[in-house]
Amino acid sequence: MSTIIGVPAGPRWTRSAGTALLGRVSGSGLKAPAYLVRRSDGQVVQVSELVHTVLSRLDPRRTPAEVAAAVSSAYGRTLTAEGLNLLVTAKLRPVGLVDDAATAAPAPPVPRSKPLLSLTLRGTLVPARTVRRIARVLAPTFHPAVVALVLTAWLAVVVAVILRDEVISALATVLETPTALITVFLLMTASELIHELGHAAACTYSGATPGRVGFGVYVIAPAFFTNVTDSYRLDRTGRLRTDLGGLYYTVICMLAVGIAVLVTHDPLLLVVLALMHIEAAQQLLPFVRLDGYFVLADLAGVPDLFGRVGPVLRSVLPGRAADPRVADMLPWSRRAVTAWVLIVVPLLTAGVVWLVVSLPQLLQTVTTAVVHQWALLLAALDSHQWIGVLIGLVSLALLAVPLVGLAVLAARMLLSGIALVRRQLNRTRHGGHDRDRSRRQIMDAITTQGAHAAPERPDDGGGTGTPRTPAAVADPWFTPELPSWSSGFDLLAALSKSAAVLEGGSSPQPTTPGQTTPEDALEDATEPEEDPVPGPEPTPEPVLAPEEPAAGLPPEEPQPVGGLTAADLTDATVFGVPKRAAARGWRRAVHTGTHGVVTLGPSRAEIVHDVVLDRVRTPIEGTRRVLVMSRKGGVGKTSVTVGLGATFASLRGDRVVAVDANPDAGNLAHRIAGDCDLTITDLLADADSIDSFSTMRRYTSQCPESRLEVLASNADARITQALDRAAYERVVGLLDHFYNLVLLDTGTGILDSANQGLLAEADELVLVLRPALDGARAGAQTLDWLEEHGHGDLVGTAVVVINGVTDPTDSAVNIVRNHFEQRCAHVALIPWDKTLQSGGRTTLDALQPRTRDAFVEVAAALADSFSGPKGGGR
Repeated sequence: MSTIIGVPAGPRWTRSAGTALLGRVSGSGLKAPAYLVRRSDGQVVQVSELVHTVLSRLDPRRTPAEVAAAVSSAYGRTLTAEGLNLLVTAKLRPVGLVDDAATAAPAPPVPRSKPLLSLTLRGTLVPARTVRRIARVLAPTFHPAVVALVLTAWLAVVVAVILRDEVISALATVLETPTALITVFLLMTASELIHELGHAAACTYSGATPGRVGFGVYVIAPAFFTNVTDSYRLDRTGRLRTDLGGLYYTVICMLAVGIAVLVTHDPLLLVVLALMHIEAAQQLLPFVRLDGYFVLADLAGVPDLFGRVGPVLRSVLPGRAADPRVADMLPWSRRAVTAWVLIVVPLLTAGVVWLVVSLPQLLQTVTTAVVHQWALLLAALDSHQWIGVLIGLVSLALLAVPLVGLAVLAARMLLSGIALVRRQLNRTRHGGHDRDRSRRQIMDAITTQGAHAAPERPDDGGGTGTPRTPAAVADPWFTPELPSWSSGFDLLAALSKSAAVLEGGSSPQPTTPGQTTPEDALEDATEPEEDPVPGPEPTPEPVLAPEEPAAGLPPEEPQPVGGLTAADLTDATVFGVPKRAAARGWRRAVHTGTHGVVTLGPSRAEIVHDVVLDRVRTPIEGTRRVLVMSRKGGVGKTSVTVGLGATFASLRGDRVVAVDANPDAGNLAHRIAGDCDLTITDLLADADSIDSFSTMRRYTSQCPESRLEVLASNADARITQALDRAAYERVVGLLDHFYNLVLLDTGTGILDSANQGLLAEADELVLVLRPALDGARAGAQTLDWLEEHGHGDLVGTAVVVINGVTDPTDSAVNIVRNHFEQRCAHVALIPWDKTLQSGGRTTLDALQPRTRDAFVEVAAALADSFSGPKGGGR
């Protein structure tokens, strides 16, 4: 076994090369948090919170014990080194998520699911790079105003066509003209390709990166597909936009063809228009993997609908308890998925039965048609009728596809049946004892006594110190190129149906407080559902020890028995709960225009924005010191300090000050048109006499638009020596008495004495860099230095700001973003803005709206840690 220099022998777990953490699933229909991970081969894996926590803290420089300690601290439950090794070796490494950096041994083969209802014989039609370029050009068509205009025009054109033209007579005319059939085929094929570009453009507009456009065979029919795997990291709105993007572009095609019909009255175009509408209606069917399937999946928040068929059917049987894969869904999602299963299963069963019964007749019909078309092709060749030759070739190709599809489907059904029979025989032979014993070993190794205090989280639903109970978690599902939409078909492999859901159970026998025994966990555990897809058997999710209830809590106050109290007289009980009116947009205009008679509630975007503002306004206990730094000059560090400070000052009610802590004469005060001539040097000279906020205000400038105060550095050219570490420590200590939030705009020298002192005093870190390789490398080296010199806590909670981004979909930006997302708490992109780049006076009103929103995002990410413990050793 080979070892890393300076590192003892033994496993050194690290994420597999190319593996990226995509973050938490937004709009999930599951009760437990779910996270997404993308492997190097493009396959997306959904994992539980525990697995995501483990993956985010794997580091080849750490021993398993150190990684387990970091996971335990972050997750709030104790995970031992033995448990970590078992989890990695039995679950994460076999599926290609983790490697051992201490050995050169090759990783085990990575499994991929191959379900029946998936695309086969796939190929690339348009490379990913070309698709991305086209999608960037087409993305603006998804602006709401453009969408509304297109839909209105389409509806008007369709009504006009229906009133003026007859489709049946046009169809008869086209069928009598062989060349017209070729034209119809080519136009429909072109519309299908445009449909796929619609998915790619919607994906790009929503902020994700599309992949290739390809072709293949879905069951027995040819199909196109677009790889939009990256859209799974979007919120629900972005995913739905991607789902419906193809249909939207089909509508655009119908609009263009409809206008041509009105102008030319061509019966061929009328037939094409009718076929496009039929195809669009077919796309909305949710029974197989058409666009409607993905729309339903994203509305329900459950991506693996077919993976829930078995659990739902078992749960609806009389006398059977709800399957864990049904119980882990939210009520609305559970009802929607159950209704879908009860409709789809009979329809698909009837379809399969019909296919099997009709298969001999279908084969005979196709064979006869092939012989007939071959004879027509030979006749056309002899008479030199080249249009007839072309029709014959196309017809033979289209007839061959179902034959190939049926052969592949039959072979896969046979192999899956054999695999299922083998698993059933093995289960019967061993009686499940081997699996139970393996599970018990894992539980014994992972479940330990004691627990770490779970940090307060915004989604915990409890107050400070509320213990987080073990959540029901599902094993990862696997699917290649997830999801790949097609023109009429889903071109991705079906989701794996394997799931192991374990919840800490209660036993009638006494157990040690704060510990869940493996026996209890296994009694409440559900056996993993058998997966017809060959591959390693899923390992149950570890059950970690719940926290012991806090002792010594004061008894609950007695509640009044009977009668009313003064607490019953509130605004809500007397005047009723007022309906909240929208604060912006057309909803606000309606409310204002009707003088409040018509009050429309806020839109979803406004509600989401308000939630972000609430995060920015997270209360601060004492003072928080935020260090804004970079290793390179000219990256816009001061601009970020001004924008971030102004955002905090305008949205919060407490006092916010930004300190120009650049020893080499910074220009922070000039960015707000400072009205104070005193500097940090004057503050130090008079520090002993400053005993009130009114006195303190003499030394700071204030921006009238945002209320942000700035303490300027000394720009006197006669200065020969910069302030040292002790001076800045005294300044920060003085500011703590009068301000709730202190932003420190540092210089670029990380080894400078002043910056060393500021690092020791900082609670939070904002690292600013440019969207370029040299800037990203310098930022990464900064994090490396901080981790090596005892500031790892700042790195873990740091917010990285990539400033001056012109194209957020650029692959280089995404690579840089993915790197820092795996090391820090949050990565934000600040778009290029003329006001920021000018270097002059900067106010929020002068910034572009998207730039202001980006600074709000940075502020919210920082404020998420305000309720936690302070950093910097304070």
